[in-house]
Amino acid sequence: MTTAEILAAIPRLSALVVGDICLDRWCRYEPSVAEPSRETGIPRTAVVATEVSPGAGGTVASNLAALGAGRVAVLGVVGHDGHGSELEQALRARGIEPDLLVWGGGVQTFTYTKLLNERTGVEDLPRVDFINTRPLTEKVERQVLDRLWEAAPAFDVILVADQAETQWGGVVTDAVRQQIADLARRFPAKTFLADSRTRVEHFRGVPVKPNQDEAPSPRVPPSPSRSRAPPPRGRASATSSPRSRS
Repeated sequence: MTTAEILAAIPRLSALVVGDICLDRWCRYEPSVAEPSRETGIPRTAVVATEVSPGAGGTVASNLAALGAGRVAVLGVVGHDGHGSELEQALRARGIEPDLLVWGGGVQTFTYTKLLNERTGVEDLPRVDFINTRPLTEKVERQVLDRLWEAAPAFDVILVADQAETQWGGVVTDAVRQQIADLARRFPAKTFLADSRTRVEHFRGVPVKPNQDEAPSPRVPPSPSRSRAPPPRGRASATSSPRSRS
């Protein structure tokens, strides 16, 4: 296909982005009013303006929406906090469906806060990130799996954003990876693509894309029996015949 043909086909496609749907906060600070704190004596960082946008998997969804995809939705986990509300508003403002997001579950919304000097426009202070370092609860993981299983048939393209840099706390767990592989086998006509920063070697059955500097020498784990994600309640596994499903 030519570039023109690819672009012309995008409005006919529906896409689901699964995984780490984050919030990017761009905070401009004014260095001239960095007065010392009365309590600690440490100069404050005086933020004078803030812009927000979806980040990580949310960036992928935003790009698809900007290209004119017919339908774009996201599935991830967000906290019952201000950042979660900002993320939902930012998604809706771009025409992205946030209805599949799982809220709560003892997590905070994965957020990157970038501090830009108002005078220079340069990001010259350490970034402030809100991350999760504990595994998802079984209940939250189950909700992600159930929603993924139920939503997948309605989309032409399913993209996986495995962006969490911590060992735990990301949405793309072993069970989610297994369910993605099961869905890829069940729907061979659909397009699946995973983007992973540090766990490329754990994906099976779907194409996976790391950044260039994250690609060298992925560790290939041994392949003895691997646990499979249990099917959603009331549904058979992805490899079951249709007649066996309740």
